[in-house]
Amino acid sequence: MTRRLVPWLVPAAAAALLEPFVRSDGGDTWLFVRAGRTLLSPHWTHAFADSSIQAGPLQLALYGSVGRSPVVLAAVLAATAALLVATAARAAGVARPRVLALAGVAAVATGFTTHVFDAGHPADGFLPLLWIVAAAEVRRGRTVRAGLLVGLSAGFETWGILGLAVFALAPTRSAVARSAATACAVVGLLFLPFVLFGDFAMTGYRWQIASQSLLGQVFAPGTAFGWPLRLAQGAAALGAGVLVARALRTSVHAVWAAPIAVVLARLALDPIDHGYYFDGVQAAGLVALALVAARGLRVPRLAHEPVA
Repeated sequence: MTRRLVPWLVPAAAAALLEPFVRSDGGDTWLFVRAGRTLLSPHWTHAFADSSIQAGPLQLALYGSVGRSPVVLAAVLAATAALLVATAARAAGVARPRVLALAGVAAVATGFTTHVFDAGHPADGFLPLLWIVAAAEVRRGRTVRAGLLVGLSAGFETWGILGLAVFALAPTRSAVARSAATACAVVGLLFLPFVLFGDFAMTGYRWQIASQSLLGQVFAPGTAFGWPLRLAQGAAALGAGVLVARALRTSVHAVWAAPIAVVLARLALDPIDHGYYFDGVQAAGLVALALVAARGLRVPRLAHEPVA
């Protein structure tokens, strides 16, 4: 048993031990720590009273508890990043322990395990990895598990719901419906208490279009925009993921290709220019490289894969 855990634990331990020496000041971390403390207090209904809080309740709960110590939070996030890369690679079909270990080591060596703390937005790296696991689950007919993963991912940041795209890999339409219903139910349970009983100001936030973005070439840089544009961006990204999932549904590579399509479409249409947005591309890319290393460039079929 110990030998089986080595490919997972060694990269995670290396990431956690290295993190105190390479971490930054954490960017927006302290904004979420303050909101997280409110969430975990008797005044929890005010957790989203500030419209700049664009993270979900699960991230706030993590930051409000573990985040009281930046060193511990950085180490936990780094170790989690390494474990999620290996978990996603395993779900995608990588069975060789050495390849799993190399995927975890690559996550550390490329700085991915550090990036998830640096900006205060670990979701940008974590969510595509959760979607990959959800894609593998729904492909096997495990609809509830897949729905839970996508729903919980939205609990870190709302755009986690774009993971609905991977449900296009489900074996039947009824499986798609069950997965989507489960995901939406989880999102409702996470957010409705704050919407119904709290000061929920998240939807009132307005961003400004950056000059380096694609939309910055169409609209004047600095133009303010709100959630309607975010919803249009999300719909386009969701559509891109569904198209890729349907086009590659018989390929083992669909489980990472659909999530990366969602992330790339979201980036292409994003009015903001933040470097940490690319963490999702790096995350899915690490899984893709691990799968290619394990299986080669041949694209095997799944016609005889059992449905659990």
